[in-house]
Amino acid sequence: MLTRFAPSPTGYLHVGNIRTALVCWMYTRSQNGKFLLRFDDTDLQRSDVKYIDSIMQDLKWVGIDWDSNFKQSERFERYNEVFLQLINEGHIYACYETREELDIKRKLQLKQGLPPVYDRGALLLTEQEKIRYEQEGRRPYFRFKLDRNEAVKWNDEIKGEINIATNHTSDPVVKREDGIYTYMLPSAVDDVDFNVTHVVRGEDHVANTAVQIQMIQALKAKIPMFVHLPLLLRFGDSKISKRRGGLDIKSIKEDEIEQMALTSYLAKLGTSDPIEAYVDMQSLIDSFDIKKFSSAPAQFSLSEVYKLNSKVLQQMSFEVVKERLNQIGVNSPEFWYFIRNNIERFSEVAKWWQICKSNVEPVILDKELIKIALNALPQGDCSENTLSEWVKAIQQTVDVKAKDLFMQLRLALTGTKTGPELAKLLIFIGRENIIVRLREY
Repeated sequence: MLTRFAPSPTGYLHVGNIRTALVCWMYTRSQNGKFLLRFDDTDLQRSDVKYIDSIMQDLKWVGIDWDSNFKQSERFERYNEVFLQLINEGHIYACYETREELDIKRKLQLKQGLPPVYDRGALLLTEQEKIRYEQEGRRPYFRFKLDRNEAVKWNDEIKGEINIATNHTSDPVVKREDGIYTYMLPSAVDDVDFNVTHVVRGEDHVANTAVQIQMIQALKAKIPMFVHLPLLLRFGDSKISKRRGGLDIKSIKEDEIEQMALTSYLAKLGTSDPIEAYVDMQSLIDSFDIKKFSSAPAQFSLSEVYKLNSKVLQQMSFEVVKERLNQIGVNSPEFWYFIRNNIERFSEVAKWWQICKSNVEPVILDKELIKIALNALPQGDCSENTLSEWVKAIQQTVDVKAKDLFMQLRLALTGTKTGPELAKLLIFIGRENIIVRLREY
């Protein structure tokens, strides 16, 4: 089994792209297959190396690796070879209409109640007419001649039986007048040359698939299996895409979403499986089944990813985050196992470590109460029982509700109203720091 992910390096990856790449990757890895990364950069003016670098970094961050990769811009010689072959065999033909002329044809067809399908007028041109057009300065563009005699059929692994009639489809442009290949032909040639067995992509490519099947048939090659994922929608039913300002991976990383939170969500979105936090990519691969995906569009919710983020953090062992903790000066496994249940983002670890180990500005609401608390502090190192013993000792001296007392102690010791369980927090603050902070009133 060989699948491929084929991004266009004209922008940053968004969650829709990553979901396609992830499903493609999990599918082939679940079958011990190969994963190919292809960059569709035939439009050299719009493509940029910085996006290629960004795409590779984003895929690695998500946990996706690949067995090989290439750029379509490296294969123009091969595309030209196939292009000439298909011209000689009558599958591709030259056209000379200007955009204005094509627009007039379309408008006339629509006015007559006809579908705006290219009329194949270029096939009627004589050699003399073609020469005259070129002498006028017109440069030809090229179309692939569809076989309109029968519908294109295939069994899609998600959408089921698909039947596309091409008798009302315009012959697709495969090469523009400026010599740039469109998406269609290079993609078909690559799938044939690299023996791609399964093509996994969004359902917005269904019409393209019908065309590419005919191209592959023209090349007398084996048709791969096709899998069309339903589109991801934002809440509000708008499609997620680069042009609409999609949720790019760069921004998600900057927002401190853990890799496994995003992949756990995207891997199960639109399937019959529950969405839950997974600890590693192998677990996702082991649970993968292409048949579990629904053919209905799925709605992407960033707030749901945030919820998963804290659950993922709660499952991370000290060994997994040890290097990240060292970078912020935390070297205590005990602190990690305590704090991981109380954070939504990893950066909060540093915040609470600083609160425990560095100077904080206490918030004192009742000076007399804090003075009593200082005198009532139990002797010895702090333990999980220290807080309860402390509260009892304070209440023997002053009449104060436990809830109010907890709040005043928390403010005085951490400078915050909310946070992790105070009884355990005292262990990491330590008796000496507690005394210092209560004396500062």
